[in-house]
This record gives sequence, C-alpha cells and structure tokens, in this order.
Amino acid sequence: MRIRSKISSKYINETDYWMAQISDALAHPVRVALVRYLSEKNNGRGVDNVTCNKDLVDMFHYSQSTISQHVKILKEARLFLTEQHDKFIHYELNYMLLQKFAAAVGALNGSQ
Repeated sequence: MRIRSKISSKYINETDYWMAQISDALAHPVRVALVRYLSEKNNGRGVDNVTCNKDLVDMFHYSQSTISQHVKILKEARLFLTEQHDKFIHYELNYMLLQKFAAAVGALNGSQ
C-alpha cells in the first residue's frame, strides 16, 4: 500500500502521516534487511557506513533493478540519505528519523 493523499481526515495529523510512510517503506523484508544492514555496517559510524547500489546488489543477490526499486522506496520515506560520488550514489541510514519513528511507536504503546 503506497500512501497517496497527504491528509484525508481532520483526525489524521502530520505524525500519523509520516509514521504511515515509514511503516509502508518497512513493509517488505528486503527493505527491513537493507535498513538493518546499513544500521550494523561499521556500527553506523564513519565513512565505511555508506554503501552504493553495487554493494547492495552483490550482497543481497537480487538484480540491480530490484534493489533500486527497494532503495527508491526507502529514499522516498527519507530513511536512506544519498550522496553522489563520481558515477556512484552512496546511501546512508537516516538515524535521526529512525529514532524519531521508534520513539513515536513507543509513545503509541504507552498511550493504551
């Protein structure tokens, strides 16, 4: 399910919207694995924490187009940050957004 409309009800706020976007982006095991891979790579620090599409294709054994489609969804949700290096695009995990998402999910649990 891709989220098409911004806010369709007065009861849906901005937090609901971006949480749904991130949840949607994480709704496939390959994308969860991609996020986990970047979070674990070099403990999430330093220049070795970035990777490019070629690295992901080699590691996950999927076609370049399949990995690109999954990465595109993660980029649209702002979970992957990108930086151009020569002819390669390097990806880095947006830790701040992921932590914000985790805190928002935790708040949902505490509101019951």
